[in-house]
Amino acid sequence: MDILRNIEKNLLNILSDKDKLDVSKISTLKGDIRLYVDNINKKKQIIYDKNNKYIELYHNKRLYNDEQYDRYLINKKILMEDLIKYKNKGALNNFLNIKIDYQDIPEIYTYENISLKEHIVTPKILKPSIEPSKKQIPKIKNENIDKECPEGKEINPVTKRCVKICDKDKVRNPITGKCEKPEKPEKPEKPEKPEKPEKPKKPKKPKKPEKPEKSEKAEKSEKPEKSEKAEKSEKAEKPEKAEKSEKECPEGKEINPVTKRCVKICDKDKIRNPKTGKCEKIKK
Repeated sequence: MDILRNIEKNLLNILSDKDKLDVSKISTLKGDIRLYVDNINKKKQIIYDKNNKYIELYHNKRLYNDEQYDRYLINKKILMEDLIKYKNKGALNNFLNIKIDYQDIPEIYTYENISLKEHIVTPKILKPSIEPSKKQIPKIKNENIDKECPEGKEINPVTKRCVKICDKDKVRNPITGKCEKPEKPEKPEKPEKPEKPEKPKKPKKPKKPEKPEKSEKAEKSEKPEKSEKAEKSEKAEKPEKAEKSEKECPEGKEINPVTKRCVKICDKDKIRNPKTGKCEKIKK
């Protein structure tokens, strides 16, 4: 298409110059025409070559298969007649063992799908892997051991190059050479408390011999003793109560008979209940 456009432009330029004819423009026009013709001839040649290849590889083989099949049918018919005529094992064996020479052909029925370039696949020759012996292993020189890095950088143990120092909360992994956060140490498990040894059981004390029942005189003697103790305790309580009753309260307050504390005096229309200690209205 580009060649045709060039030819069209050159023609228009030549026709626009009516008075003078430019020889150079005419020569370029001829050259473009030749290129166009050559391209057409090449395309025709490619189509011709593809067609010949299709005929050689596919069409002729199909014709050969058709001829072989026709021959197979004719021979089969003759052997069938012999089998009917003679009816023996030889005739039957010949009829069953007849074969056809048939070629497998790919299903290509046009030259358009054929490539003129033949792709030759060369198999790769794998070299046998030879494990190096201990003597053949070269010793690696640690050239970067004494290498010094500028401030703010350190040697990467993997790449052996100067890299930026890791942050404060990170540590360089010697295997990967990357800055990683350190793993928190696992808390040690608390040791299990040893079981307390069982205390040996104390031997049972021998039962005390039962005391003989007290006589009536002993009971009578105990009763007066108890009565005397009760009287003493009552006498001791009475002075304590008297001391509490003698407690003085400031003006406007009085002792609550229940809580024994100084509280506000009840209003004129109320009286303090000695049982509850609360102010209650006077019942009319």
